[in-house]
Amino acid sequence: MTNTLHKTHLNRLKDGRGQGQGESYIPYIQANDNKVASEGWLTRTPGWHSNRIHHTLSKYEYQYFLVQEWTDQITDIREQYPLPYEDTQRIAEKLNIRHPHLDGHDVVLTSDFMLTVIDDNDSLNDQARTFKPIHKLTKRTLELFEIERRYYKEVGIQWKVVFDVGRPINLIKNIDWLHDAKRADTRPGMDSEVVNMIAEPIFEKLKQYNTKLSISKSCLRCDDHIGLEPGTSMFMVKHMLANKRWVTDMTVLIRESAPLVIDLPGQREMK
Repeated sequence: MTNTLHKTHLNRLKDGRGQGQGESYIPYIQANDNKVASEGWLTRTPGWHSNRIHHTLSKYEYQYFLVQEWTDQITDIREQYPLPYEDTQRIAEKLNIRHPHLDGHDVVLTSDFMLTVIDDNDSLNDQARTFKPIHKLTKRTLELFEIERRYYKEVGIQWKVVFDVGRPINLIKNIDWLHDAKRADTRPGMDSEVVNMIAEPIFEKLKQYNTKLSISKSCLRCDDHIGLEPGTSMFMVKHMLANKRWVTDMTVLIRESAPLVIDLPGQREMK
C-alpha cells in the first residue's frame, strides 16, 4: 500500500509548482526551500531561454545549466522537475523499493532537469536529465534512479544520468563570465538600438589593438577613444559573445588580464 504524501509536498503541488513551461514554469524545489545548500551552492539565475529565474541547488547543477543555456538546440530548461507521485509510488511498490520519504511520509521524486530540445527534424521533444557526482553514488541512489528510469520509459521520454567527469570547465567558466550580459538592458542606458550603433566601431577598434594587450586594457582604450562610459566596451564583448554575434574559442579560458581574440561568425572557420 502506498503511503500518504508529505504535507509540504502536497502544498507545493497545490501552489502550482512543477507546472507550466518557459516563463510560466515554477520549479518544484526552489533555492529558498533548502536550509542547507548542497556543497554551499544555491543559485537564482535569470534564464536566457525562459525569461525567468532558475533555481539550482548545487555547483554541478549550476554548471550543467550554463552549458544548456549555451546550446542552440535547447529551447526550454525546467529545473527541479517533479514526477507524478502516484506513478512513482506504484513503480516503487512493484520493484519493492522504498519510495523517497521524510518523517514517515512519501515525498515527490524530482529530476534535476527537463530539457526541451530541437531534434534533427526541427521537432521539439523533452529529455530528462539527472546529475550526480560519482562519489555520491550509493545503493539507495541507484534504487531511486531505477524508479526514474522506469517512469520515463513508460511515458516515452529520454532520460539519462549525467556525471561530473569530463565537464568542459573552461567553457563553463566562460559562459559564467558573460552570462549576465545576454540582454542589453541589464546595463543602464543600453538597449538593442545602442548596441547596433556601437558594435561595429568597438569591434574594429578592438581588432586594431595589439593582441598582446589584455582585453581589459583594450576595452578601456576603446571606451576612451570612442568616448564611451568606462566599462561599456567590456560589456559589449560579453553581450556580443553571449548572443554569438562575435565569436571566440570558448574552449580557451577567458581572462580579463589576458588578450582575447574575437571574430565575426564565419570568419573564424575560414582561418
